[in-house]
Amino acid sequence: MKKALTLTLLIIFLSLVKVMALVNYEAPPIELKGVLLLQDAHNSKTYYYLPKAPRIALTPQGLPAFSMVKFVDPQGDTSGGLLHMLVTLTLPPDELEDLRKEFAKIRPGAEIVGPLPLLQAKEGSFKVISGTLSDKGFTRNVISSGRAPLTPGSQAAIAAVLDQHGATLLWNSLKSPTSDVSVSIRAYYEAALPSIKAHIYADISTVYEHFSKVKNIQEDYTRDQIRRITDELVRSGVIKIEILERLPGDAGNRAIQSLVDLLSQKLTELIFDQRTGFTAIPTKEKAVEAGQIKGRQKKGWLARLFTSTGNQKYYTDNQFVLKNRKDISRGVFSINLTRNTVIRVPYDTAGNLSGFYAAYREDPRLFKVVNLADPAFQKREIFFRIDGDYVQAFEDLINFASVTLKKTYPEQEEATGELIFTREDLRQGKISKSWRYARLGQKDAAWLKYSYKTSWDLKGHHQFESPWQETEAPIITLAPPLKRFDLTVDADRLTFEDLGVRAAVIMVRYKLFGQKVLRRLTVLKASDGESLSEFTLFLDPKAVLEYQVSWFYSDGQRIKQDWQKLEEGYLFLSPPE
Repeated sequence: MKKALTLTLLIIFLSLVKVMALVNYEAPPIELKGVLLLQDAHNSKTYYYLPKAPRIALTPQGLPAFSMVKFVDPQGDTSGGLLHMLVTLTLPPDELEDLRKEFAKIRPGAEIVGPLPLLQAKEGSFKVISGTLSDKGFTRNVISSGRAPLTPGSQAAIAAVLDQHGATLLWNSLKSPTSDVSVSIRAYYEAALPSIKAHIYADISTVYEHFSKVKNIQEDYTRDQIRRITDELVRSGVIKIEILERLPGDAGNRAIQSLVDLLSQKLTELIFDQRTGFTAIPTKEKAVEAGQIKGRQKKGWLARLFTSTGNQKYYTDNQFVLKNRKDISRGVFSINLTRNTVIRVPYDTAGNLSGFYAAYREDPRLFKVVNLADPAFQKREIFFRIDGDYVQAFEDLINFASVTLKKTYPEQEEATGELIFTREDLRQGKISKSWRYARLGQKDAAWLKYSYKTSWDLKGHHQFESPWQETEAPIITLAPPLKRFDLTVDADRLTFEDLGVRAAVIMVRYKLFGQKVLRRLTVLKASDGESLSEFTLFLDPKAVLEYQVSWFYSDGQRIKQDWQKLEEGYLFLSPPE
């Protein structure tokens, strides 16, 4: 368990090291077999390869991932073309192996670990440079991945559909030494560069001197006291910064300024702080003496008051105090600084399709001329339409209808498709839709055959799906598996009044998808202005339609007639006498 975990962490670490690989900017690149080899910033024996130009990628079978097709009409004139290719920066395994063998001869002990990790540029990382492909008059459509293939094994795609002039120009340009199609890649890689090497030297000394002298003479009622105090603090410091190497321009200036800021903040606190730093001031000597010499007396206040009169007794004394103190602190600082920086080195390269046609022009898998008159390019369009008799059913009964199609080929995969008719389609008058399939080289009349099946989704969660049917018909009319029955109901309104009939209710019953349906069809009143009423019914094809009439009289009497079979589309009602 521990061994597995250790191995996993090691793999992750190695992968991260590879992603974060830095190039030694000061080590000159080595060009070998048209490939640049750059030294790792941390290991002088490790190198990364960087192709000088992008190249056409290879398929798993070793064939270039390139295709140029030119279409010609039955008269032989160019009518258009198609270009598709994949571009990469990764070397094929065989070329990388040859490169490693040659490198081992000139750098014994060193190894090529893989491609140099690159970073995407913000804009223009991958461009197709072509007058033909960029001209809308020559090109109908150009599609590009837009991002450069920078990660190992990645590829960028280019596809273009050309008109007749663009296809002709591009085809002829591929025959020239320099074609009209180039691929440009812009990226960056990271490199380590010493931004500053410096030596900092500081010589700091602190000197504290204290000299105190006191002389006192009392004579003839006078006092002369001299106190002289000399405190001198000498702080002398020398800081030297010697810059050995730095980046030119703004990068170097910013590095120097960062160093100065560091010294200002850190070293000043360490050396010049008078409270806690190296130059802290020692405890000072007191300038005034605390006591008197024994026998020495001061005048009292009363004596000082009358000192102008009388001859008072006094003491003559001389007092001398001499002090000399000196504290010296000294320190020397010496710091060597080396700081590296990571810079982004631009990588701009371009590749051209020059010589590609000369190498592969005989290979029809890469360069192909196709005649549009060939049966392989013939297509057929077939139509499906909803039977007009059942358009009304989408309002009352059908949710939607779908058609599933397939066309089978002898040696190729079948083609499939699907058409859907919704209620909204029919409201907008879209009762017909089409499907196209290709002939794909079938030379006999069998290419006209195709198969289809229909599916109907009806209200009430009823669904019906037909079996597959094979046909050659170009137009198919679709109808649900129902029978439409149009019914017209007529009644003599004058007879209603004569017999006192107020209304007649007509009920119908039939089967729909095997289920019995009982429905009130209509109510006929004596006051109706119209004598005819028309209805459309949808029922199972073999279902029997029956009706029943209930008569309601003005005196409250009700007569319900028996169920009767309805076979005709016209029903005339007359009240019973």
